[in-house]
Amino acid sequence: MRRQSGQALLELALCAPVVMLLSLGVASVVQLQDAAAGLDAATQAALEVASRAPDPRSADSAAHTRFADVVSAYPLRAAVLRISFGDFSRDTDVRATSEALVDVGWAGLVLPGQFRIRSQGAVHLEQWRTHRAAP
Repeated sequence: MRRQSGQALLELALCAPVVMLLSLGVASVVQLQDAAAGLDAATQAALEVASRAPDPRSADSAAHTRFADVVSAYPLRAAVLRISFGDFSRDTDVRATSEALVDVGWAGLVLPGQFRIRSQGAVHLEQWRTHRAAP
């Protein structure tokens, strides 16, 4: 009987580090997926706001404000939004790319301390929006 309890302890000692590394890896993947979903949501929200603006200047300002608001709810660092309006005429697209850093420092034994994630999207400008004369 004594030999079997020693065997179980040895098996636990051999398996525990592997189980810990796997659980850290899974937690890191979940954190990265959450951050990527947040960056996608922020980029899409910025595009939606920009597509309803009357001119490029207000579209840029509104998009960056909305992007910052959404990003603040997620574990993202140094988030940057780049918007391309083209000629900002009706029936064209507004395109955006964004990138941010995600820290997973607590899983540094297995993975790098930070990851750079990117998102991009495009939204068609609304045909019925009003134009304001550019200053």
